[in-house]
Amino acid sequence: MTMKIGVIHATCNAVPPLNSAFKKLAPDVTLLNFVDENIQYHANQIKGMDDKIYRDFIHITIKAQEAEVDAIIVACTVLTPIVDVVKPFIKVPILAVDRPMLEKAINNYKKIGVVATNAPSGPATKTQLEKLASEFGKTAEVDVEINTQAMTELKAGKEKEHNLLNRVAAAELKKRGSEAVILSQITQASAEQETASLGIPVLTSPREAVEAVLKAVEDQKQ
Repeated sequence: MTMKIGVIHATCNAVPPLNSAFKKLAPDVTLLNFVDENIQYHANQIKGMDDKIYRDFIHITIKAQEAEVDAIIVACTVLTPIVDVVKPFIKVPILAVDRPMLEKAINNYKKIGVVATNAPSGPATKTQLEKLASEFGKTAEVDVEINTQAMTELKAGKEKEHNLLNRVAAAELKKRGSEAVILSQITQASAEQETASLGIPVLTSPREAVEAVLKAVEDQKQ
């Protein structure tokens, strides 16, 4: 039977990067995308999290489970810090899309730069990195650079401009001492090659997330 993975998004722009990663790494997997753009819109309006976001997140996650998926990937970095909140309501593996990427960063680098194109995602990613560093007994210095204009360009279909603005933000982080850069949102995956031209490691979430969720499903079957 074909594996079926549910993916929760808070923007339509996040759908193609993860779909592309699955097509390359696991073409036989069936993907079901669940999108609620109001989650990200609301988070931007209030500049943070509130009870409405928690309720909407639980609702869309239960909807994914009712579609009988084998596992769920949460592809919105606004939501990934609260994945543990919904786990008691979900019977299948549920994974934050950026968790494998963040673990890789903490395990390999001490000075980590974070580029975000959605304002709440920068602080959220920094908090996650610092939490992981504490869990793993590591020391990490996290610097954040936010460029919301890059997201505006991407939504307008201007991927080249989006990628360049990500590179500009990463260059600032490199100048301030970062030894590796995280492109915190899945929507930034297209900027990986442009940003890597700076000559420092660039981490993105799609590849690591695909490999991690496939392993989680296989582990549950054993």
